[in-house]
Formats: sequence, C-alpha cells, structure tokens
Amino acid sequence: MLLGGDRLPGQTGWRTDTMIYVRIDPKNKIVGMLSIPRDLWVYIPGYGYNRLNTADYAGESDGYPGGGPALLNQTLLHNLGIGFDHYVRVNFEGFQRIIDILGGIDVDVECAVELWGADPDRPGEWKQIGYVPAGMQHLDGLTGLRYAQCRYNTPVFDRDRRQQKVLFAVRDRVLELGIMGLVPRALELMVTMRDMVQTDLGPTGITSLAQLVPEIPPANVNRAQIDLSLAPQWTTPEGAWVMLPDREKIAPVIMGLLDPPAEQVNVLRQEASRVVVRNGTPMQGWARQIADRLELRGFEIVEVGPADRSDYAETLIFVYADKPYTVQNLQAYLEVKDGNVRSEPGGSQEVDILVILGDDFHTICP
Repeated sequence: MLLGGDRLPGQTGWRTDTMIYVRIDPKNKIVGMLSIPRDLWVYIPGYGYNRLNTADYAGESDGYPGGGPALLNQTLLHNLGIGFDHYVRVNFEGFQRIIDILGGIDVDVECAVELWGADPDRPGEWKQIGYVPAGMQHLDGLTGLRYAQCRYNTPVFDRDRRQQKVLFAVRDRVLELGIMGLVPRALELMVTMRDMVQTDLGPTGITSLAQLVPEIPPANVNRAQIDLSLAPQWTTPEGAWVMLPDREKIAPVIMGLLDPPAEQVNVLRQEASRVVVRNGTPMQGWARQIADRLELRGFEIVEVGPADRSDYAETLIFVYADKPYTVQNLQAYLEVKDGNVRSEPGGSQEVDILVILGDDFHTICP
C-alpha cells in the first residue's frame, strides 16, 4: 500500500490523501495498481463511518495495534475485501525532495492542468498558483507534487490518474539514472527517506522490489482507479461530499489487477518489431510522449528523436520488414491513412518500422 499525506515532524494531525493499492506477481512480471479515493465513505472498525483518509491518522494517534496502516488494512478488508502485506508512507514534502534530488521528472501531460492552491491571504479561498501545459513536461519537485495533488476544478479520479503518472515518471527517472547516476545522490536520498518515508519493508524486501522493477515492461502494468462509476457521489447528513463504494462493481476491477497482458500485447511481442519514432512536428517532446504511450500498448520502441524536418502535415509509417500485426495496430492507433503506410522491404537492417509523426495526429484528453 502506497500512502501519501501531509504529515510533518511534530504535527498532531494529518490526512492520507493518496492511497494506491499495488499487487505484484514476481513470477509472471505483472503489476496491478488501484487508486483508492480519499473521499470514499467507509466503515472504520471501532470508529464508525468516515472518509477513508482518516483511518491512518486515527490508528496512529489512538495506539491501534500495528498503528495507522493496520487500521487502514482492516478498513479495506471490511469495505472492499482487500488487504495488504506491506506499506510505504511518504509525506508530500519528502516526495517533493526526492523528485528534486533525482533532477526532476518527465511526465506525459495529455491535458493542460491549472494548478490551484489555498489562498493564504483569504482563508477558504483558492487561487491559481501554476499551470502545466500539455506535452512531455520536465517537472521539478514542487510542480510535480502540485500536478499530482491538484483537485480543485478537476474530477477526483483525474487526480488519481495523475498520481499514477507521476509515480511512473519517478520510476523512469531512476531507471534512466542507473546505478552510476544514483551513487552521487545516494546520501541525500537516504537522509530524505529516513526522515520522510516510513515502511515495514526490510532491506531484503526493498532490494527484491528494486531488482524486480526494471524487469517489468510498461505493458505489464495494469492501472485502475475507483471513480464515480464504481463509487457514486453522496452527501452526508452533515453536508459533506463523499463517494459510496459499490463493492459488487469494484470487485471485478480488483480481481483483474493481475490479469496477463492483452492478446494484442502477446502477438506484438511475438513479432518483436523494432520501432523508431520520429517527431515531424514543431511540438517539443511529441515523439517521446507518443513513444511512451506506444510502449504501454506493447510496442517495442528502440529509438526516439526528431525527423529530418518539422513540417510533416500527415503521419507516415515506413515498413522495412514483414511485421503485419504491428503495422496494423500502429496504423489503427495513430489513425494513419492507407496511402501513408509505405512498404520498403530491406530498406533498413537496424529498424523494422519507422514512424514519422505528422500534424494530423492529436490525442484526446482522458
């Protein structure tokens, strides 16, 4: 269980506003992630009904056996039928510091997001404190935290989606740095994690997970969230906005967290096509952004970079090898016209398929 909150040293109260339930199948290299909203209205054993984000603090402050995570575990078992073996709790300040120590993160921002926060000059009022445009954006710790936290004027489940994206961006940054890149940052990371991160994982468990992360391809990660279709909104007698979990609808989502990759992914892997993505538009980072999305769908991207020019009006696919299934799925996802798929057998020994992104492909905000 990944827990994120605003707990600071010496602080007497906090709320656990980020809760992501993670299931791992180390044998088959599959991971499932389920974002659980803070406003879920649940029965907390021994405390009665309240928002889920109060359980961790209640258990910690009242000396519940095993502390806050143990009470949260019992709450999830009672309401959703799921429990967890281990937890990692990070406060938001620590999360911000970790991103900065890593040198920032690159996030695929599908939709521009206005960042709003509390106005210190007018209690109870909000004001815009930042803006993240669409595109592949490099975020520092503060902006990354605000992007993950922001919930004003956005659906609650959109924030859950953004939190998962930020976590994956941190993972990608760690893999990009590698051992040699992490060594100079090791001491600062250890100090920050000692002060800002709590977990019941021992050194062996942490090492095992760290070794497993690079072995799990993006397409083997199943991401899910509890949104209003699974937990419709409700107003408590006191006038509070909450979400009522529908256990019958949530159960299949939980059961599917460790489902194997879709058949499409398996066939793509069998063809083992080497795909290069080039950016033929003026949009900075567009090739990297689309390449990341293609990898999530099972495509093997071996190289990303700019095209020979940036004024391609339409997306082109050049096919150098017999990879019909990959070509078919690329064409469908990128919405490429039949006339823009050009077969050139033997045109390259290092690449099977070359994609040049044109100005005609625009994704829709989720």
